[in-house]
Amino acid sequence: MTRSELPVVTTPLSTLKQKKRKVFHEHGKDSLELAVSIGKTQEDKALLKAERHHRPQAGQPRSDRRHHKSRTTKKLEEVKATIASQRARLKREKVKMRKARPVPAVHQKSSPSSNAQDRAPRKRVSFA
Repeated sequence: MTRSELPVVTTPLSTLKQKKRKVFHEHGKDSLELAVSIGKTQEDKALLKAERHHRPQAGQPRSDRRHHKSRTTKKLEEVKATIASQRARLKREKVKMRKARPVPAVHQKSSPSSNAQDRAPRKRVSFA
């Protein structure tokens, strides 16, 4: 049996790639309306996304939630407060002791030679 071939119809290349005509909008009103509509759609998308992520849980309404500190955190804060008060008390006592200490009448520095005499003699090493 012989096969009868159908004639292949090809469209010219120029008709496949027809140029689209450019549409120019009036500067002002049309572009402004376009910008407003784009802005509205973007904002609607953002709101929908935010609602999805910030949806309150069904069991607990958000207003009733309270942040409770744990017992260990409270205890730690109490210990820190007592340590701070002890430091402040010790500091005040040091100041009182310093003020109560008698001040020497003469504020002369001793010469370095007299300090050397008070200390033990220095041992010398000789290299042969």
